[in-house]
Amino acid sequence: MHGCGHDGHIAMLLSAAKILKNMEASLNGRVVLMFEEGEEGHRNIEKLLAYMAEKDMKFDTCYASHVRWDIPTGKLSCCQGSAMSGLYHFVLEINGKGGHGSRPDLAHSVIDCFHDIYSNLDTLRLKYIKPNTVLTWSLGSVNAGATFNLIPDKLTCEGSIRMMDRNSGEEFIKEFERIVAAICPLNYCTYQFKLLEQLLPTENYPACRKTYLDSIKKQIGEDVIYDCEPWMASETFSYMCSLFPGVETFVGIKNDELGSGANHHTPEFDLDEDGLTYGTAAAVSYVLEYFENTPDTSAFEPAYNSISELIATFGQQPGSTEYMDLMLNSNNFGIDGTAELLANIIRKNFGL
Repeated sequence: MHGCGHDGHIAMLLSAAKILKNMEASLNGRVVLMFEEGEEGHRNIEKLLAYMAEKDMKFDTCYASHVRWDIPTGKLSCCQGSAMSGLYHFVLEINGKGGHGSRPDLAHSVIDCFHDIYSNLDTLRLKYIKPNTVLTWSLGSVNAGATFNLIPDKLTCEGSIRMMDRNSGEEFIKEFERIVAAICPLNYCTYQFKLLEQLLPTENYPACRKTYLDSIKKQIGEDVIYDCEPWMASETFSYMCSLFPGVETFVGIKNDELGSGANHHTPEFDLDEDGLTYGTAAAVSYVLEYFENTPDTSAFEPAYNSISELIATFGQQPGSTEYMDLMLNSNNFGIDGTAELLANIIRKNFGL
């Protein structure tokens, strides 16, 4: 079981698609809806980006929603600044000299080498990263050996680094590699260090965040807005936000009475489907508000000059996530009776 709520994301996007399609004649702009497979990896979004580059598609804004386990059902959230963390997915392979367990003196143990590296990594966060900087790291797998009486000649470990600031992630990686490069020779071992994936932090553009909050207050109600901390998970939607001004938003699915509210990627994870109604309504609200009161995003500075330039960086990474995603292209015209129109749509489709 994957247990992240992507079935809910698809349901929200399909619902938003149905509503927006019914409103197509009155929309003063274009809405592109994107469905992506995978999780926390660039390989699947690369297909979408390649299509966008081929069709020379450009957008004025981008929008995404993710259900969130710790936000109550009926609540919506949009963080200021970074909404989700950046990611480095690393693999470290250590090669030594195997031997029999009775004669460790004749071997160069990769396990001993890894122990020294891990001990230093455990303090790296405190020694080289500013204490007020948000950064975590973890190992997801460590593999070496297959039997009790043989010293293995190879160890592979794999993990991730999460950060809300790109510079701190780069600093951690630099120190990580320095530690590995120093310790392996001391243990008569060699190593290979690879970064399989790099994701930027997902940054909410201030003007787009204001548009989102305004749309919620106007169309759904200020009482549904919920303050929450940024999420340390990572999203390929960060690539969209590096190209176009946009927002990553969160939809509450926590309901103690139903038993939903366990963390994502745990066996107990479940979602309260009533929360999806609010996520769909929020997406439609953002579309209408953006077209009616298009914000000034002229100060936005993309991290890449083009989609093709971004795709080229993937060639440097060997090798995504499903989310609810809307791309808009506005003509700066309003829609008469927006609030009443949306209220009727929501009441008819969702009974709010």
